[in-house]
Amino acid sequence: MSIIVMLIIYFLLGVFVIKLGIDNSRSTQLSKEILNELREIKELMIRNKYE
Repeated sequence: MSIIVMLIIYFLLGVFVIKLGIDNSRSTQLSKEILNELREIKELMIRNKYE
């Protein structure tokens, strides 16, 4: 009986860790996209400054 309970707990922890990893990778991807957009905006502002 205790083995079944331990397996269920390990399974739930595994699912939680995988979900956390997926959320982290999505967050990282969004951060990269935001940084790229900011770089483009900065470049456009520099171009407009010298025109």
